[in-house]
Amino acid sequence: MDRFYKINIAVLLVLSVITVGMLVQHEIEVQGSVNPKFTKKAILKRKYEKQMARNAWLYGKVISLQKAGQSVQAIEELRKIMANNPSDAYASVLLGRLYYQQGRLADAIHSYRKAVQKDPDYVDKKTPLYIGDEIMELISNARGKLNREKRLKPNDTKIQTAINDIYYLQRRIAGGCE
Repeated sequence: MDRFYKINIAVLLVLSVITVGMLVQHEIEVQGSVNPKFTKKAILKRKYEKQMARNAWLYGKVISLQKAGQSVQAIEELRKIMANNPSDAYASVLLGRLYYQQGRLADAIHSYRKAVQKDPDYVDKKTPLYIGDEIMELISNARGKLNREKRLKPNDTKIQTAINDIYYLQRRIAGGCE
């Protein structure tokens, strides 16, 4: 072996040792810095817990009125809350539930659409906020009635809007993009 060949081998060995050392150091830093409190999953879990606790606190009276069957009073109370929190999606979910309880299917469907537009987590099965099954139940109950009404009143824009809202909600629940 000539001298140049020996120098190349020595340089390669030194570079290999340095690379292995850097990889070991990196692994030590990564293992030490990953705190289970700060993983993405844990952060999302805390976010949803806070959101659900806030909803329970803010809408407690509305929910208790709804359970008592006092939907008119619940809607009145909900409208007061919505005036102060117009971007809160859960208010639209509750309004949809109340309308459905009253048999106002078109209004219920539109409220659910607004909720999904404000917060897409309501149709994401991976979140604790998922209400897709609830929405699909409403849609299956409303579809026949709305199609009959459309045949009877072909120029009624409220019925056509409700049908369009059904299509939107079905696409979102199926995972389609808007």
